[in-house]
Amino acid sequence: MSYLLSALLVAATALVWLLFVTLAPDSADWAPVLRDAASFLTALSVARFVEVLVSTLVDDSDGNSRTTDLVKVMSSIVIYIAAMLVWLHYGMAFDITSLLATSAIVSLVLGFALQNTLGNLFSGLSLELERPLRVGDFIRKGTVEGEVVALKWRSIFLRTPNGSSIVLPNSTLATDAVEVVRRGQSVRTAVSFLVPDRIPPMRVFKVAEEVLDRGVPGVAEDPLSSVVLIGPEPETGTMRYALRCYTTKPIDTTSLASRVLTALWYAFDRQDIPMTGESRDAIAPALPQSPAFLGNLAGLGRLLRFGPGETVPPQLAGFVVDGGLHEEVLSHEIDLDAELAPILGAVFGPNRLPLIPPTAIRHIARQAALFLGPVAFTLADHYGSLTTDPYLLYHALASRIPDALDRQRFLSNAPDRPLRHISPGDAFGWASRLQVETIATRKRTVVYSADLLVLDEAAAAILADHPEGEALRARILASSPLLEALGPELLAVRLAKNSGEPVES
Repeated sequence: MSYLLSALLVAATALVWLLFVTLAPDSADWAPVLRDAASFLTALSVARFVEVLVSTLVDDSDGNSRTTDLVKVMSSIVIYIAAMLVWLHYGMAFDITSLLATSAIVSLVLGFALQNTLGNLFSGLSLELERPLRVGDFIRKGTVEGEVVALKWRSIFLRTPNGSSIVLPNSTLATDAVEVVRRGQSVRTAVSFLVPDRIPPMRVFKVAEEVLDRGVPGVAEDPLSSVVLIGPEPETGTMRYALRCYTTKPIDTTSLASRVLTALWYAFDRQDIPMTGESRDAIAPALPQSPAFLGNLAGLGRLLRFGPGETVPPQLAGFVVDGGLHEEVLSHEIDLDAELAPILGAVFGPNRLPLIPPTAIRHIARQAALFLGPVAFTLADHYGSLTTDPYLLYHALASRIPDALDRQRFLSNAPDRPLRHISPGDAFGWASRLQVETIATRKRTVVYSADLLVLDEAAAAILADHPEGEALRARILASSPLLEALGPELLAVRLAKNSGEPVES
């Protein structure tokens, strides 16, 4: 748009000069008017050319400003004032000495009237010269904190962690100390938690470091995070610890602390370490309303709770009591066309609840939008309400991409394997436990949360010939095609002996 205005201005200047050249010799009345108009437009054109040149120098190749708009505003004011003074002096033969003297008096009066505004203006100039912060940086000044979204000639616009906006005058940054975190720079945050003082600190450190080794979304890998003991809380009989981690998104520290504490809670719960402000004995987790499918066998195993995104250790075997897991499926165990048929054939109806986390659906939809446009978000929401498997969601969206090469590029982002959803009551991990397939063949990931009843070898032996174990053994058989091939009798033998000998075909 700016280049179009510049072109129109140059065209108008050339037209007026052409009229002056052609009409001036024949019309003494129009000659002065055309000459003055042409000289005025010439001054504006030159000023506009210099303004565009300055704008090009401060912008990068993508058109994004490398500096604030203050430089552009101030330079434009100076350029156009200079152009008008030159036009008045040379084009209109006007004595600008008196004008400059008068403007000095006017400037003095305005300076007193606009001292706050001018203070912000010159503070903005000092910030521009020193360049202590840029768009995308995070700043904290007292109780005010946020991400810089715009640097104006009078103030700075911040986006707070709550999503609201704050307008901060430039003068406040020039007079007071301000904490600045550069965009992309790692900043440390401390997440504190309490553990009863009877728990050995080294045990707490071990569990917390295992959580860090597995990784928490949003926590930077470098610098390394650490866990420290802050000190006792005598009034509650607890010890206060802090997990010191780094993040490149300081505006998201509240959500980061929530994710860290959630991961710590599940890890400590599996080790019978309560996170509490009261000193109390560890309470073994109880089954929430013991499911009917367990009958009287609920006491055979131990309940372990896992949080969102955690990977269940491959050596565990048992039953899902609450929540759900995603288990990888081998390529030969799935008929992709048959799995996609009900998804692609479903009609668009009322809004359904998503079966895949909404953040994952949005992420996949943004990738598909490169090939399908905005309709990708509608399709992703529709398909995401019909399957729990991101692998199938990718392939359902890919079926809508007409070009084979684009389809291949999109599917390059898809998971390597499809997933099977393991619901409450389903068995898991028994093919590895009974060694009919190699351990860690399948990765199992928690969807939102999962309460798992885990059975050891002794409990499995009891399950083999227990009168009420037939229904559970049927669930174990249904958990894997390899176990179905065994049949009930061989499964019972395997459970009783748990020998791990190869199965005869």
